[in-house]
Amino acid sequence: MNARQRVPVAGEDGLRRAELAALMRPALPALVDGIVTEVWRAVPVYARPGSYGRVTRHGVECAVALFVDLVQDPMAPRDELYETCRRLGAGEAHEGRTLDDLQAAYRVGTRVGWHWIMRLGRRHQLSSATMARLAEMLFGYADELARMSIRGHREALDGTQAGLRRRLLRLVTGPGTVPDELLTELAAAAGWPVPPEVVAVAVEEPSDVSWGPDVLADVDAQHPYLLLPAPVDALSVSRLGTRVAVGPPTEPGAAAHSLRWARAALRLAADGALPDVPVTWCAEHLTTLWLLLDEHLTDQVARRELAPLTQFPDRTRRRLGETLLSWLQNGGNSEKIAVDLSVHPQTVRYRVRQLKQAFGARLEDPDARFAMQTALRASGLRTAQSR
Repeated sequence: MNARQRVPVAGEDGLRRAELAALMRPALPALVDGIVTEVWRAVPVYARPGSYGRVTRHGVECAVALFVDLVQDPMAPRDELYETCRRLGAGEAHEGRTLDDLQAAYRVGTRVGWHWIMRLGRRHQLSSATMARLAEMLFGYADELARMSIRGHREALDGTQAGLRRRLLRLVTGPGTVPDELLTELAAAAGWPVPPEVVAVAVEEPSDVSWGPDVLADVDAQHPYLLLPAPVDALSVSRLGTRVAVGPPTEPGAAAHSLRWARAALRLAADGALPDVPVTWCAEHLTTLWLLLDEHLTDQVARRELAPLTQFPDRTRRRLGETLLSWLQNGGNSEKIAVDLSVHPQTVRYRVRQLKQAFGARLEDPDARFAMQTALRASGLRTAQSR
C-alpha cells in the first residue's frame, strides 16, 4: 500500500480492518517504549528496579498488541490481557495500596496512545470517520482494562470479614484517595457503615478491646490505630487502657490526615511537648502540632526571621528572644512585659532598644512580626520538648 493512500473506515469488512492494523503494527515497539517511559516518569513507583519495571513493560506490550488485534478483529480474544489487568489490580491490593497509581498509569498510556494515533492519521491521511472510530475504540478499551484491574483489586482483598476490614482500614488511611464508588463497595463487603465524618485514634500499646461494626481497628499493628465515627467521647477511647491521641474529624476520604495528626500528637505527648494525659485531643493542640510537625521547615523559618539575633552571645540571644516574644504578644507594653518576664521595666526598655537596633523597620512590618512570633513560639515548644 502506498504510504500516502487513504485508508477507509475500519469496520465495514475484514480487509479494511486488516489494512489499518497493518499500518499500525510496525510502529508498536516504539509505541511501547514511549508509553513505558511516560508511565515511569509520571508514576515513579512503577520505575523501581526488579519486578515492577518488568510487569509494567509486559502489561503495556500486551495492551498495545491486543488493541491492534481488535482493530483488525473486534472478536479477538481478550482473556490473556484481562487476566494480566486483574493481576495488576490484585498486586496493588496485596501491597496494601489503592488503585490511584495504576489508574494514573492507564491515563498516561491512553494519552500517549492517542497522540500516536493522531500522528499515524496525519501521516497516512486517515479519514475523520476512521479517526473518530479509533478514538472511540481506544477510550472504551482503556475503560475495560481499568475495570478489570478494579475487579482484580477487589477479588484480592481478604475474603474474611476481619481481614477485609483491616485492608479497608489501610486503604482509607493510606496514601492517595479511594474513589467513592470503590469505598462504598468495599465498605459494604466489610460490613462498615460509612459515616459522614471519622476520627483516627493513634494507640501507644496494642489492645484486645473489641469494637462494634462501626469501628475499623488494627490494634495489633506495630503502630496500633483505629478509625471511629465522629464525634468521639473520652469514655470510648479510654477503654483502650493506654495513652491515645485522637485526630481531628475529617471526611472518610481524608482519614489519612487525621491519622497523621494523631500519630504526631502521640509522639509529642511522649516527648513532653504536649501534656502527659491518657487522651490527647488534636483539636486542642492544633497550633502546637502545626508548629512542630515539620521541624526542618520550622528551622528554616527561625533561621530567616530571627537572623538578627545571631550577632549576640548565647545568653543574651536567649533573653532577647524571650523579650521579643513578650513584646510581640503584649503589644510593646513595657509594664506587661516586665511582669511577664519578672524583670524591671528599665531592663525591658534596654532590651527593646537592642531589638530595634537589630531588627530595624522589620519590627513594624505586620507580616514579619507574625513570622517572628511563630518562629519564637516554635522554638519555645522545641525547648520544652527537649527537656
